[in-house]
Amino acid sequence: MANLYFRGVWKVHKVLLDTVKGPYSFLTPIVKQMQDKFNKYWAEYLLILSYAAILDPHYKFNYVQYCFTTIYGIHASDFVETILRNLRLLFDEYVKKSKFTSSSLAGSSNVLDKNPVDSSLHQHNVNSADFGGDFDESDDYKWYLNGSSTKSEKSQLDIYL
Repeated sequence: MANLYFRGVWKVHKVLLDTVKGPYSFLTPIVKQMQDKFNKYWAEYLLILSYAAILDPHYKFNYVQYCFTTIYGIHASDFVETILRNLRLLFDEYVKKSKFTSSSLAGSSNVLDKNPVDSSLHQHNVNSADFGGDFDESDDYKWYLNGSSTKSEKSQLDIYL
């Protein structure tokens, strides 16, 4: 279920941003207060919710990239790079542990380097975004996918993404 939360939270973020920029200026002070509270929690759970969405075969990395692009525009690449970098760190740690488990089960005495995953995951302050009340991202997302380019993959994680 964690994979579904990203989409829901992203939509709330989008609605708040669109409301601030919308025609009803009397709502702006109220929505700004809501955004302050929302951004506090968004900053805390941004990475983990993104990972869950990326690992969902329905969404994968392109969807998360699209969502951040709709919220942050040209600044989305900072968030996306941080998410991807930390996901790769987690994957590398998984590979190390799985090799260690496999070698210990086979009776090998190889001990792998046990450097912990970078626990200081960089969190960004979320101050700007765009919201839309009845926003349906399906057409925009399809357009975004058509404009994306593919890169040569190396690891299993890259192939999955």
